Amino acid sequence: MTVSATWVAWLVASLILLLSTRNPIYLFVIIILLFILGARQARRKGRHGWVHQNLRFTGTMLILSALINTLFTHTGQTELFVLPDEWLLIGGPFTLESLLYGAVNGLVISALYLLFDVFNLSLSIKQITRLIPHAFRPLTVMTTVSLTFFPAIQERTRHIREAQMIRGNPMEKISDWLPILAPLLVGSLEDALLLSESMTARGFHARNDQPDNRLVLVGLILVVFAAFSGWLLRLFAYPTWISILLYSLGAVVLVVVLATAGKAQHVTSLHQDDWRRQDELAFTLLMAAGLGLIVTLVTKLDAGFSYTPFPRLDLPEVTLIGLCLSLIPGIPLLFKHHD
Repeated sequence: MTVSATWVAWLVASLILLLSTRNPIYLFVIIILLFILGARQARRKGRHGWVHQNLRFTGTMLILSALINTLFTHTGQTELFVLPDEWLLIGGPFTLESLLYGAVNGLVISALYLLFDVFNLSLSIKQITRLIPHAFRPLTVMTTVSLTFFPAIQERTRHIREAQMIRGNPMEKISDWLPILAPLLVGSLEDALLLSESMTARGFHARNDQPDNRLVLVGLILVVFAAFSGWLLRLFAYPTWISILLYSLGAVVLVVVLATAGKAQHVTSLHQDDWRRQDELAFTLLMAAGLGLIVTLVTKLDAGFSYTPFPRLDLPEVTLIGLCLSLIPGIPLLFKHHD
């Protein structure tokens, strides 16, 4: 499972799931699946400390989120202790409900971070940059140059540091690092000039093939208007199907605008993703799971996604539908990775 479209479908379905649930049991299941998947992808790329680093991040985020919410939210019936009301912002009762609510928010933030980290591990830089629409070709070039710039700077810094140490510079104090700045700046400027000359020689932006910016601007305004109108109508309890219709209209207009603007850009892809049977099966399974998730959310089936510990702490509800949908991030574990 290496096709970028499959991983994008996995990312979108998992993202919708994470943004729709506050059930701590479902969130724990999602995080465990992401850790298992991330450990497999990190082992494939030789990053052996990935699990330890992300466990530390998850623990830190849980503690910070729980403490911050407990300090500034004094709601709930299970009081732990009380601070004087005269204390600015933090004065008042500290409750178990606010502590748990902050921990749930920390779980969501950690899961979102893990989700994008696993997505980054699963695709190469070339695959990620190819996901950028052709309408944003300059942005793609800028992203590619940026991603290759920092590793080049690190490698050049290492070479200059080794040369300075050979010349007797111990490189122990801050002042010992000053001789690195001049050759590093000169080398970076030389690379920038070589890159610009190379892009000019290859005809980058030699043709005026930019689309009509007025049509693109009008299309983007329509997309924003449709999305904002759908969100506003939901706030005033209008029928759900109207908001869904507006969201769909905005999505269609966005796709048409990007496709029209992308046709004006002549881009040649030298390497295409190789669709295999397991990629097709994984993509189909992810699309079916995502569709089932959307149907569950739209029809408001009792999946146990919504949970709040206020006003009194209760156990979260677990349903078979919600538990099955929370397994969406683990779908890639059913398929082997191939090159």
